[in-house]
Amino acid sequence: LLRRPVRTARYLVRGGTPRRLYLDAELLLIAPTIVHFEFGAAAVGRTYIGVALGTAIVVSFRGYDLNFIGLEDPDFYGDVWKRATAVHTLGQDLWKRAQQRGCPPDKLHALIPPAIDSSFFDPGTRAHTEEVGTAERPLRIVSVGRLEWKKGYEYALEAVRLLIDRGIRCEYRIIGDGQFHTATAYARYQLGLTDVVELLGARPPGEVQREMLWADVMLHAAVSEGFGNAVIEAQSMMLPVVCTRADGLAENVANGETGFIVPARDPLGLAQALARLAGEPKLRRRMGSAGRARVASKFQLPDQIAALGALYERVLGGNPVSGRPAVRLS
Repeated sequence: LLRRPVRTARYLVRGGTPRRLYLDAELLLIAPTIVHFEFGAAAVGRTYIGVALGTAIVVSFRGYDLNFIGLEDPDFYGDVWKRATAVHTLGQDLWKRAQQRGCPPDKLHALIPPAIDSSFFDPGTRAHTEEVGTAERPLRIVSVGRLEWKKGYEYALEAVRLLIDRGIRCEYRIIGDGQFHTATAYARYQLGLTDVVELLGARPPGEVQREMLWADVMLHAAVSEGFGNAVIEAQSMMLPVVCTRADGLAENVANGETGFIVPARDPLGLAQALARLAGEPKLRRRMGSAGRARVASKFQLPDQIAALGALYERVLGGNPVSGRPAVRLS
C-alpha cells in the first residue's frame, strides 16, 4: 500500500480482495508483463490476476493436470480457457486433450516439448555387448519414474517374467519411489522376480545417468504419461526404449527407429520388443545412435528457451520481451 498505492488501488478496483492482496503483494511490486502458471491446476482460481494486475496469463499443461485433475467437473478449467492469454502444452496429444476439456481450438497456444541437458546425459563411448540374455550376461533393463499406478510397473514386471519364461535371462532395475512401492514389491514377489528385479528408490541425476550407462534398454510401461522426461534422457544416453502408446508418450520415441512403442497394458508386446532387442545387437546400436541424434535435434534446452521466448512475444503482440519481467508460478 505504501510502495505502490496507485497500483494497489487499481488492483482492488479490478477485483482483488484484501486476502488476495496479501497473496499477490509480491506480484504487485514486480508488476510483471506476463504471469506464467507452470501447471494448469495452479491457475485455477487465480486467473483474476490478469485483470487485477493488467498482465497477460500463460498456462502450461503437462499431463496430469489434463488427464486426471478435475474430471468430475466438466467446467473445471472453464475460467482458465476464458481468461488465459495463451496455453502451452508439451505435445499434440495434450493439446487435443485440452480441447476435449473445453479449450477453444482458436486459443493462442504453443506445443513446446520438454528438454534436457544432453551434455550431462552423455554416454561417451558406450560399449554395446554383443550377446546378452544369457546366464553369463543377462539383458540389463532399467526404468525411471515414480512408483505410481499410472507408470504401469505391474505390466513391466509381467513382461520380465515372460522374458525369463522364454529363456532370456535379465536383470531389471527400477529407479523411483512413491506410494505404490509396497504394491510393486509385492508384484515382484508374486511373480517370482525377487532375484531379478531391484527397487533402487529415488536417486540423484548422477546415479540415474550411471544406471542408464549400465543398462542395455529402457523400459517404460506407463498407462498414462504427459511426455516422459526420463525417456528423453534414456535416448540421450543411447539407450533403445521400449514404451507404451500412452497419451503423449508416443510423441517422445520414433517407433522402429529409437525404440519400440506397444499398446498400453500389453506385457506380451513389451516382452516381444525386449526379446528382439536382446537378440539383435546391431539393432540396439542403431537405435541408440538414432536416439542420441533425436534428442540433439528435438529436445535441447536452448531450443526450448527460444520457443518460450517466441510464445511470450506472440502473447505481447509481436513486441520483444524486455522491460517488465515474466513471472513463472508453479
